[in-house]
Amino acid sequence: MNRARVSVATVCLLMLALAGCAQPEPELTSTRSNAAGADPATTQSPAAEATEPTEPTEPTDDATLEPSAGTPDQCAQPGAGAIAALAGVELEPRHHDVNGIPACVWGDLNRTGVQVILVAAELWATQMPAAFEDLLARPEVVEMASEETLANVEEIIADIEAGEEIDPTRACEIFSLMLVAAGQPEDTNYTVRIIPSAADPQGLTAQGCVEGVYASVLLVKPDLTASAEEIEQVGDALMALLDNY
Repeated sequence: MNRARVSVATVCLLMLALAGCAQPEPELTSTRSNAAGADPATTQSPAAEATEPTEPTEPTDDATLEPSAGTPDQCAQPGAGAIAALAGVELEPRHHDVNGIPACVWGDLNRTGVQVILVAAELWATQMPAAFEDLLARPEVVEMASEETLANVEEIIADIEAGEEIDPTRACEIFSLMLVAAGQPEDTNYTVRIIPSAADPQGLTAQGCVEGVYASVLLVKPDLTASAEEIEQVGDALMALLDNY
């Protein structure tokens, strides 16, 4: 079957629509979630309802994406060996940009590739005001979240729109709220999801926000099955990034 892998490369890379990435089906495996400060734990979670994916964003010219002085090299971690273990083959890295977020792409996301993002959480948050506003518009979120949390989200939206600096820890709190709104347990700070669904696995994306640091790992390959082992590997790669930041 000829599947359109171009869409896989950019779906859910920045949490633009959490419901657009299906969670692992309970009978297949479970969604990983880790409360802040706790050891990683595996918990069961119902599958999210699929929605239409965000329109793809084409990569910008690689020649203009070399890291600037003082900026962490996105291709430095987790290293070629770890990437090869994920993809099953050795891949070459290149610097990349996803909606203003620096990233590293190993290989080709239209065939076999891994994309890695590791940035301060406030940089992730500055790209997300529309998603935050959508979050506040959901009645179940308003009902579930405390007044303090809702005020925190509104304040961050205002700060972003005013060009103010954002506290990275507060940005991670919103990340967790987005996961809870998508059906994850409270205090969740990372997740692994199947793109677009467990019935048609084209990619796996793991995303986390811990202690002011946002990270994501996207794996795309033609023989992906979204097995429990593959999901565990992608989740482990994400946690290794966060642990070594």
